[in-house]
Amino acid sequence: MKFEKQLSSLITAALLCGTFTTLSSAQQTAAVSGEVVAPAPTVPSTTPTDAALLKSTPPLTEDALRTRYVGKLIFLRGSYLGDDLNFDIDGKVNGSPTMGSFTLSAFEVRKVKLSKHKLEIEADRYGLHFFGALPYEDDTKSFDKVKISKKPVHIAIEREVIVVPKVKKEKKKNEPTPQELAAAQTLKTRDAAAPATAEAPKSATQAATVETNEALKESNKALKESTEALKETNEALKAVSPAHSAMVMNKALDNIFADDIDLRMMSHLPDYWQEYFTSKSQHRQFMPSDTNVKVVSEGMTPPRVLNSIDPSSNEYAQQYGIAGMELLRTVVDATGVPRQMAIARPIGFGLDEKAVDAIKNSRFRPATLNGQPVPVVVDLVVTFRIFSNRTKPGSVIKGSKETVLAAAVADTDGQVAGH
Repeated sequence: MKFEKQLSSLITAALLCGTFTTLSSAQQTAAVSGEVVAPAPTVPSTTPTDAALLKSTPPLTEDALRTRYVGKLIFLRGSYLGDDLNFDIDGKVNGSPTMGSFTLSAFEVRKVKLSKHKLEIEADRYGLHFFGALPYEDDTKSFDKVKISKKPVHIAIEREVIVVPKVKKEKKKNEPTPQELAAAQTLKTRDAAAPATAEAPKSATQAATVETNEALKESNKALKESTEALKETNEALKAVSPAHSAMVMNKALDNIFADDIDLRMMSHLPDYWQEYFTSKSQHRQFMPSDTNVKVVSEGMTPPRVLNSIDPSSNEYAQQYGIAGMELLRTVVDATGVPRQMAIARPIGFGLDEKAVDAIKNSRFRPATLNGQPVPVVVDLVVTFRIFSNRTKPGSVIKGSKETVLAAAVADTDGQVAGH
C-alpha cells in the first residue's frame, strides 16, 4: 500500500509539472498575479520613424496611385533601359538590366494596376532634348521631351503581402460514448464492492486525481484566455498590416522614381552632370578646385587634339532628328591627358555621354606657357549631325579618299581638332 501511495504521489507531481512547465517565465509570473500573458504574435519590425510614418500613411489604393502617377512625367532613378523592368519590395531592381543616360529615362505613366502581390505600371519612355545646342533653339527653356518607346514599358514592383494570422477555434470537448459510460459504471461498481481495507489508498489516489484535474482546469482556462488575447491582437493587426504594406510600397516607389531631377537623383549622376546642374543653379562657369589649373589666356598656346574623333550617335537621336553642338569644359593636364570634365551646354538623348567618352579617349598636345607644358581648362565643342547614307561614320564621298565624320570636335575658336 505504501508503494501505491508513493506511486500515486509521483504521478500527480508529474502531471502537475507537465501542465505548467510549458509556460514561459512571464506567463508563470502573470499566473501568480492573476494576469494572462498571450504568446507574442509576429509583427513587422518598425523603427521609431517608421512608427510615425505608419500613423500618417494613407491606405494604398489603385485610385490613389492613378491620381499620383497617370499622365505625369517621372524619372527612373536607375536610368535602366529595356521594356520590362522588375523591382523587389524595397525598390531594388531584379536582374541586371542595361543602364543608360538619365536623359533617356523619363516616363509618362499610362496606367497602374494594384494586386495582392505587386504593382504594375505601364508607361511611355521619353527622351530629354536640351535646348540651345542649335543656333535657332531657345536656350531660355530647359528641355523638351520626345516619346521614344514604340510600345509601353512594363514596370512591376513586388508588394508586401498583407497577412492576417488565422485563429484556430478551440475544439469542443467530445461527449463520452456509450462504451465509455459503460466502462465508467463498471469501474464505479467494482470500487463500491472493494474491501474496506482499500479505502485508505483509494482516498489518497482520488485526492491526487482531484488535485490534478483542478490543475488541468486552471491550465485550460489560462490557455483559453491566452487564445482570446491572441485573437484580439490579430484583430489589431488587421489595421496595422495594410498601413505597413502601404509604407513599404511608398518607400519602394521613392527609391525607383523621382518626380523631378531632384538633389537625390543628381547625387547619383556622373560628375560631369553634377557639375552642370551645380554651375547652372549658381549661374557660374565650372572651374576645377586645383588652383594650378589655369584658363587659357594671352601668351599661352592652347592644347590641340592629336587624333581624329568620331563620337557615335545613337538610334534614338537619329530617329528623332536630335543633333547639335555639345559644349564641354575640360581640364587637359600638362601631359595632354583630359581629366575633369563638366557639361556646359548639353544636348540630351544620351549624346552627352557619347561626347564625354569621345574626349576621354582622345589625346592632346598640352598647352604651353613660355615653352613649358601647363594644365589648363578649355571649352571643347563636340558636333553631332544627323546621319544619311553619305554621312554615316566610315562612309566615303564619291570621288574622294577621305572619310566624312558624322561628328567632330573643335575648340571654342571654331578650329576643328586635328593634327
